[in-house]
Amino acid sequence: MNNETNRDAEAFERHFLDWILQAPIPNASSEDRENLSEPPPSEEWDDTEENSGVEYWEWDEPDPLYYQAGAHNAPAQPLTIGEIPTVQDRFQTLLKERLRAEIESNPPLFPWETELKSYDYDYPDDAVPQWVPPLHLWTPQLQNIRWGRLPIPIAQGVFAQLLEPCQELVMSSLREGSKLVRAVNSLFPGQSEELNQLAGFVLRGATRGITGLEVEDLPNYSEATTDQQMLMSLLAAREIIESLTLNCPVNQPPVSREWLTALGSLNLQAQYLSNRNTEPPRPCLRVECEFPGGGSLELKGGDAEATAQRPNSGHLSVELFDPQPDKTYALEVKFQNFDARPLMFAIRPTLAG
Repeated sequence: MNNETNRDAEAFERHFLDWILQAPIPNASSEDRENLSEPPPSEEWDDTEENSGVEYWEWDEPDPLYYQAGAHNAPAQPLTIGEIPTVQDRFQTLLKERLRAEIESNPPLFPWETELKSYDYDYPDDAVPQWVPPLHLWTPQLQNIRWGRLPIPIAQGVFAQLLEPCQELVMSSLREGSKLVRAVNSLFPGQSEELNQLAGFVLRGATRGITGLEVEDLPNYSEATTDQQMLMSLLAAREIIESLTLNCPVNQPPVSREWLTALGSLNLQAQYLSNRNTEPPRPCLRVECEFPGGGSLELKGGDAEATAQRPNSGHLSVELFDPQPDKTYALEVKFQNFDARPLMFAIRPTLAG
């Protein structure tokens, strides 16, 4: 009976060892791969000192004393029964690598699964670099883009496409109609003639004569005809350019603007004073801003430049002395930790009351 049990145990050990060694281990060293290419041990086991360790490949924990400092540098001692840490460590390494290869080639399933599936990230910030994509940092202002008291029904993506050219055009000396056509030209390439005609109606406020509809009756942008989309784009471009332009009459109360951002409301005030309280009195163009988060202001024109920044939400102000009347000064607003293009305002001091 004991002989039969021993033979069964030996057969199990041989099959188990063959299973571990049946495929090359990708992460094994070259020496290991050479060892794995050798034929499996014969069925006849010698009771010599060389092979005695094979019968002790069991799931016993390694001797903790072996892992103490300096254990690997100790002089080699002959293996005796019960002291086979090297063989056991090698066996466990082979077993772990074999199990890992099996799991990678045939991943286990959850109890409710019938096939392997890919799941979305549990945490959005693991999959997306930033909570607020740079493209949409400035687009919440769409809520403030209106024709009179009515919202202009354009999509957020269309607003983002219009915002880029409008920021460039606020510093231009072109006439208003030309600015509108250039702002929307990229949305309707090759239709400059139609855009010019529609821009004239927009400037005169005669929108009903274009589509037969009042602005409040216009459909959503995606459902509108080409003429209606052109009309809505021109109306939106006009409102964006006006929102980004601050004309400041001399010695008048500050001109205010609110711009909605993904971080909150950005509030601007600009004022042109002929005699700032300095010695001697000097004309001054002053801009104040309330930030919803950390950011910076930069007011510049010609060789003059003024900057201010803060790491958190709060108030910032910049001043330029001796500004030239009727000259346009660029104001750049930027938030910290965002790669989005700064928002560009045009500040124009004027002598007209």
